[in-house]
Amino acid sequence: MTGENLDFFDRSKTDSDLKKIISKNGWSLSLSEVKEAQKRAKKILSTTELGILDALWSEHCSYKHTKKTLRTLIMENSYVFKTEKSEAGAVLIPGTDYIVVFKVESHNHPTQENPYDGAATGIGGVIRDIFAMGAKIFGCGVSLRTGPLSDEHSKYILKEATKGAANYCNVMGVPLIDLDVDFNEYLKENCLANVSAIGVVKKDGLMPNTASKDSAGYNLIYFGKETRGAAAGGASSASKTREEGKQLYEAEFGSKPELERDTLIALEQAKQELAREGLFKKISMKDMGAAGLTCSTSEQVPDGYGVIIYTDKVPSSAGISAYELAVGEDQERNMIIAPSGKATDIIVDAFGNNAAFIKNGGRITVIGEVIKEDRFIMKDSKTGEIFCDIPNSLITHSPEYEPETKAPVIEAVREFKVEKPQNLEDVILSILNSDNVYLKKDAYEAYKDKDHMITKSGQTDVAVIAPLMNEKVSDEQKKKGIALVFGGKSIHGRNGAPREQAYLAVVQARLKLALAGLRPIAATDGCNYANPDKPEDFYSFAEGIKGLNEACNIPIYGKEEPLAIISGNVSLNNTFITEEKEIRAIDPSMVPAVFGFINDYTKTVTNEFKKPGRTIYVIGEIKHEFKGSEYSMMHNQLGKNLPNLSRKEAACFEYACIEGVEKELLESSKFVGNGGLATAITHMILKGKNGVGATINAEALNNNGERIDYKLFSESFAGIIVAKEGQERKLENVFKGYDIKITQIGKTTNDGSFTVYENGKQILNISNEKLKKASNRN
Repeated sequence: MTGENLDFFDRSKTDSDLKKIISKNGWSLSLSEVKEAQKRAKKILSTTELGILDALWSEHCSYKHTKKTLRTLIMENSYVFKTEKSEAGAVLIPGTDYIVVFKVESHNHPTQENPYDGAATGIGGVIRDIFAMGAKIFGCGVSLRTGPLSDEHSKYILKEATKGAANYCNVMGVPLIDLDVDFNEYLKENCLANVSAIGVVKKDGLMPNTASKDSAGYNLIYFGKETRGAAAGGASSASKTREEGKQLYEAEFGSKPELERDTLIALEQAKQELAREGLFKKISMKDMGAAGLTCSTSEQVPDGYGVIIYTDKVPSSAGISAYELAVGEDQERNMIIAPSGKATDIIVDAFGNNAAFIKNGGRITVIGEVIKEDRFIMKDSKTGEIFCDIPNSLITHSPEYEPETKAPVIEAVREFKVEKPQNLEDVILSILNSDNVYLKKDAYEAYKDKDHMITKSGQTDVAVIAPLMNEKVSDEQKKKGIALVFGGKSIHGRNGAPREQAYLAVVQARLKLALAGLRPIAATDGCNYANPDKPEDFYSFAEGIKGLNEACNIPIYGKEEPLAIISGNVSLNNTFITEEKEIRAIDPSMVPAVFGFINDYTKTVTNEFKKPGRTIYVIGEIKHEFKGSEYSMMHNQLGKNLPNLSRKEAACFEYACIEGVEKELLESSKFVGNGGLATAITHMILKGKNGVGATINAEALNNNGERIDYKLFSESFAGIIVAKEGQERKLENVFKGYDIKITQIGKTTNDGSFTVYENGKQILNISNEKLKKASNRN
């Protein structure tokens, strides 16, 4: 059935009547949008057609509130490999014929309501974005932010989301490259589940996500599981505010990674055969993500073109409606557009003859074709019944808005101050055991590592991949290393600091890469904010984009050009309404993943202390900066001062680290993050295998008169580095040459303990056993 036709210009109905119709159908479309759609379509629209527009005009698909602001992002530098309307961004690996493809995606609302399925399908979706460009997947990252783990549902989210994401990765043979977790009360009702993926492809193997200008008459080839209408309207639901007692998703998405694995094998076979026949450049591909079939077809054809989809040919379960066919979000489905004849035959045969693909529920069939008309048509090829016939451009060109912004009222916050602790050891052990600091071994160990992992996630700040180690390239190219790392802390954006939060998130990720020896050159952004219709909330998004650009404007090492944002994701309406209509929005949360490379991965510097008797330094300045720190949270204070690192200081910090690594002067390094210096030193001890500890000189650490506890727990942006034997003077000169403060604070030891001396007297000595016990919740 086509559904009821609704005339929204019917003068017999009041605006109130029309809004009730919209509400009854569960659409997120506004009355003005429905009227605009009918006007542009030049016809009365059916409920099926309006349902399709509801999905494709949702914030999740159309970015209607954010497009104008996103266009201000820095998107180009000499490393960027330009693609048109691609699923993910691409950069060149310098000195090679290979391209790195990467992206971050969010699956926030689904993961809040169904953690296992939500996280699993988030991983599946971002993986499809990568292989839809022809790239081999080398790793996935997970950024999961939810409420305190004292809350049972937050604990459940961590446990089940880890299982869901890890199971998908493990079946696919994809290792974890980064795990970013953040727990605070503002994320209790709206968890943030951002996932990243990275892949590599040779230049001539890059696959476009948009069909060519001569594609009229090309086939629409559907492959993957059948459509059952799972989470139909999911894109619209993801664009809504969550309300207490109401579930946004009526059905699970239903992930099946085994089918995804077999899909990749069959796709690779098809690509190779197409290349042999000189037909590879003729095809394009897109995954069926949000809004499924409609999104993967309407967005894949060139401007001015359209599609005709034969509903009876779409692999689907019995009784499914045209609306569910159009926007159902069943997972593991993809769409290739290819010429009829030999190209189509090769693709259909590659999948149809793959026994594993078929056994795991895979289907492949031609379901329609590209037409040289601006129309999106869904019809039954046997009966001729038409379910949808609207301009394709109506679907792909949603309204664009420029929401009002208004700076929020900032609450007065006093500078963090507490009584000097009587027992410093107890404080350190307590912080080591806190939600944001303890070593989450269970989460890391849920994922399987792969041979191409040079440094492994969980063992270091940066997991480095060697994507070309098994390729037929020179030995020099085989040593190229790449990494993609998350940055940021959500609480940094609280109380009127969204710009600073976004800036610090990118800088943090850049410095993590630099401390390992990698050069940051590009990033993908995960924008997680609240209600765009509320001026204070949209202000946070707009300011976050400004902060992102500020961090990008720190020039790349050795280049007079910025870091580029090449892909990303926006998730809005991360807001919760209780029965009393009290609204709680998340902290403004820019969650970027920054990409970097190193020419020789054997030079990568890892966290752990390796040998006793080495000199330990702090680089940068430890200040009284405690906003959102673990120490301030322990005392139920927000804290006043964020980490403060100017663009010039951040640039010099980054460059000095990279130069120090290139000159092979560093033995170990670690970014000072959650829990401050005390935590960083502890983790450098515990990640080692040789029982190496550390002795710290309080006077050196305390050179400006600040109390020792403030020095140990401040979360200023700084680093801990260890010089290689005999390279101390050279290392110091590198940092001094960039005007970066470098302070010798102690030595590594052979007893595995964490010891602090002050005025020749031992004031702290925590055994390795105690450090382990506090840092692991087993």
